[in-house]
Amino acid sequence: MRIIKLLFFLILLTTVIGCAGSKAKKYLKEGKTIQSDFKTIIPFEMRNGFIILKVEIKDKPYDFLLDTGASNTISPGLAEEINIKLLGSELIYDIYNNPQDIEYGRVDNIRIGNIDFVETVSAIIDFSSVPTWASMKIDGFIGSNLMQHAIWDFDFKKKLITITDIETNLNLPEEIAENKLFIGYASIPSIATKINEKKVWNFTVDFGFNGGINIPYNEFKKQVESEKIIDYTQNKTQGVVGIYGKQNKERDSYIGTINEIEFGNYILREEKVYAEEYLGHLFGLDFFRDYRVILNWNSKKIKLIKNTDDTNSK
Repeated sequence: MRIIKLLFFLILLTTVIGCAGSKAKKYLKEGKTIQSDFKTIIPFEMRNGFIILKVEIKDKPYDFLLDTGASNTISPGLAEEINIKLLGSELIYDIYNNPQDIEYGRVDNIRIGNIDFVETVSAIIDFSSVPTWASMKIDGFIGSNLMQHAIWDFDFKKKLITITDIETNLNLPEEIAENKLFIGYASIPSIATKINEKKVWNFTVDFGFNGGINIPYNEFKKQVESEKIIDYTQNKTQGVVGIYGKQNKERDSYIGTINEIEFGNYILREEKVYAEEYLGHLFGLDFFRDYRVILNWNSKKIKLIKNTDDTNSK
């Protein structure tokens, strides 16, 4: 599972502000768009399985990785270049319980397409210390605390993102797969689902994870023991990358096929899933790229339109 190892750094960016105290919490709700009644369409590229888009800060273009599973993040170099307004710092621990003091500040304006997102907060992290991210040559991450101020329509087939504040601008079909969004800390979205008819809560909708569906490790084990999952393999995984680097700690993991997963009014059948100790439960880009995906923080809904006919789902 090489992809999982490389991407765990992004999943853990959630904790940069998500685990911070009340001092940072209030800042994550800040921000707005200058424009109203807007619609813009921008291209994106997939780089190492991630969404990369162009943004402008002080009239200069930068490459940012889009990650719904985290808050905004910028590099120290960019923070110095744009003279970011610092608001404070928090002592943050990664998965290995390694602490580091992380500063965060307010970015006056991040322009995406022709939309200006103003007064949003970003953490400042030297992610260049992780070779995977250094090789991607990115300047920061667009997170959910910025994205919450618009409606985002991802067309993975055409590699286009439509950003609007009025959903009727998107011309969606009447019959559409949808699920309720639960908006958590840093406005990070999650959903509930049923795995073989058992309700499971808090699956992060995580575009900063280029794996597919990761279900709770203990739930996978229970379903194996009750013989609801019989097509699976058990493995050992090493070398997960945390915020501050990589450690070779071995963990158990499973890969298997789930008979049925409920996604709101949509049923996924014979779906490949992954489960690993400490990884959490997520829906990642390897799943979402087969759909056109609409994320609406106002209505608290995620909507899916299948890119192609799927004989395994209804």
